[in-house]
Amino acid sequence: MGARKWTARILTIALAVVMLFGAAMAAYAQEVIKLRAWTVGPDTPAFYRAENLKLAAERLNKYLEAAGANVRVEVEADFWTDTWDSYRRRAILAFESGDPNAIPDIINSSHLDIATWASAGWIVPMDEYIERYWDGTFEDFFPHLWESVTYDGKRYGVPQDIEVRMVFYRKDHLKAIGWSDADIADLPRRVRDGEFTLQDLVEVGKKMRDAGLVEYPILHRPTAGPDFFQLIVAFGGEYVDPATGKLVLDRQAVLETLNFFRTLTQERLTPNGMTSWAWPTVHRSVVVDGTAGVQLTGGMWFWAEWQRDLGVTEDYLWDKFVFTLIPKGADNGRPNQLGQPQAYMITSASRHKDLAALLIAIASDVDLNTNHALQGAKLAIRRSQTAFPDFAASTYLASASTLVPDQIFLPAHPASGFYNTALYEAIGAVEAGMLRPEQALQELERRLRSQLGDDLIVK
Repeated sequence: MGARKWTARILTIALAVVMLFGAAMAAYAQEVIKLRAWTVGPDTPAFYRAENLKLAAERLNKYLEAAGANVRVEVEADFWTDTWDSYRRRAILAFESGDPNAIPDIINSSHLDIATWASAGWIVPMDEYIERYWDGTFEDFFPHLWESVTYDGKRYGVPQDIEVRMVFYRKDHLKAIGWSDADIADLPRRVRDGEFTLQDLVEVGKKMRDAGLVEYPILHRPTAGPDFFQLIVAFGGEYVDPATGKLVLDRQAVLETLNFFRTLTQERLTPNGMTSWAWPTVHRSVVVDGTAGVQLTGGMWFWAEWQRDLGVTEDYLWDKFVFTLIPKGADNGRPNQLGQPQAYMITSASRHKDLAALLIAIASDVDLNTNHALQGAKLAIRRSQTAFPDFAASTYLASASTLVPDQIFLPAHPASGFYNTALYEAIGAVEAGMLRPEQALQELERRLRSQLGDDLIVK
């Protein structure tokens, strides 16, 4: 950040301090204002989502001291590592209580929650605050991230991070079925150029299975997640209409997606009870035991999670894995990867909205968010982060960043979460042999029509 912009930022913060605490500057007794924040991983290395808010309070208190204000800020930041479902239940129960003592001032969550929470009046638009701290802070954010937190023409959050989701392949298993080092190194390019497809991935899995290298060659996430929409795009489909913002059920692409997962289980490439597996079992099978050869729906944060929770080193991971986009599955499909930004939001119940906004701005400092990126294996949210020495020195972050041009998002639509869960359950029913792909598609369509009505386009 240039000296002129840095000076402008300090002046902006100083002015905010005077506006917020001017009356307290002449007070004799020091007042402590407490704010509460709820943040979520659930991946354990993402703890800086909470820690950065605490560090922001420490910085703000230094500004307050320098300004002579007899007021200080204290942040109680909770970091949730249980499931997404349990986190959302907790948030919704607090919101519905209407009790400001039970509702945090700041809440961090997926951008997908914005539409639902904004519609319910639980969070407030943040445009006023974003413009207040635009110079020197929010102007530096990657522009496309603002789209992810915009609902009904208003920005309801400040992007906190962004990641890419990829396919992880074990190099040792690829070598065991005849791949050379050059073949492995060229795999990301072949996927991006459409030379290596989902059908090729199936064939790789069969070779690993037939060679007795693995118990199940291809695993995917066992829980609901937006990753599965990557397959719809890979098969040439779409899930949102950009002109109207309505959700789309692309029958042909979804049917091909369901047939793909049926193939995986029928060919004994993926367990038919995959959606009942526990995450630790998936991670250990892929990383430590080697009883799986491919993680189909991997997140870039796994890189940090595997080191933190499984005790492996980064050198070990570079030695064992190569990662790529999701390969295309049809001629009209395309390789892709899905990002799901997280954001800081301010609750309607907060008694200190201006202060919460200032804390979020400070928590977005380049060095603080870079700590999060390095510890949690996440990408930069600010352009200047990419040149920040600690970020620029990370080979992994640089490699993962090459997948960004092929990124897709789920829309900020109130029913995106429902669609997400319904698609996951359709896939689980097909894998378990409970429904044929055609039946699962019919049930998915019935559920979506019932839930969305005219807000669904079926094609």
